[in-house]
Amino acid sequence: MKKRLITGIVYIGVIVGFFFLRNIHPWFFGVLVYAFSLLGTYEMVHAFSYRKQSEEGEEPPAFAMSAAQKGAVYAFALLFTPVYYLVEYFFPGQGFRGMLNLAFLFGLALLCILVFDHVRSGLQGAGGALLCAFYPTALLSTMLLANDLSSGSTLALLIIFVISPVADTFAFVVGSLLKGKKLCPNISPNKTISGAVGGVVFGIGASVLLYWLYTLGSDYVYTGWGSSWAGMPWLVFALIGLVAAVMTEFGDLAESIIKRKVGVKDMGKLLPGHGGILDRIDGTLFASTFVYIVFELLVLL
Repeated sequence: MKKRLITGIVYIGVIVGFFFLRNIHPWFFGVLVYAFSLLGTYEMVHAFSYRKQSEEGEEPPAFAMSAAQKGAVYAFALLFTPVYYLVEYFFPGQGFRGMLNLAFLFGLALLCILVFDHVRSGLQGAGGALLCAFYPTALLSTMLLANDLSSGSTLALLIIFVISPVADTFAFVVGSLLKGKKLCPNISPNKTISGAVGGVVFGIGASVLLYWLYTLGSDYVYTGWGSSWAGMPWLVFALIGLVAAVMTEFGDLAESIIKRKVGVKDMGKLLPGHGGILDRIDGTLFASTFVYIVFELLVLL
């Protein structure tokens, strides 16, 4: 528990540090996203290479990737964030086009590998490579996009990085206190319905509190959907907190099923007491996707 607490404090310190750095230049935040992408990709590829032990010996990985397929995944992660900022530098506001084109090229590269390296590269490996590229790198693109929103970007990032740990922490606390029926016993046996509800309730509260504090400390004015009614911002951010908390818990379940399928307990050992970087940001990835879409479509009208 002590090791987990110390690691958690250091992780929070790193996140806070990058929030301060982005005040110097927003692109500094991209360094954090890039680190998440590279470390998370390594953990995914390594997990997909894990060989389970059975009575007959080691079983081949379920989604064994060839060296060429692994190379394509690493190349995608290495290029994804730099391509976004390179395009942004020359064509402001068009960085997403660079990411989109790179994603198409990655898909084509996997098809080419199936042709030129068909002896070693199979369809299961191609499927594993697609998943390793999408999770986490493609999902992390929403953090880059949220960081560059025309207004309210700091609020969006605060919600992304606060709601997830709040929902996670209070789901554990409430679940431990109230216990009760399991949420998904076949996927994550320690999660309870009471814990899930507790995480959602506190996620809603955290979102509304963040909105209130942010408006007090800045000149931010809500101009989104229904802004003519004074109570709409509170309702919108309560709904954002609700869905972001649900997405956080779903993200945790999604990673749990991946780990079960590949046969690993943790995605890595980078964060003592927590596991790998993906064990720490799994829910954040899903929450980030939702928060960015809602800000783009409803909050920033």
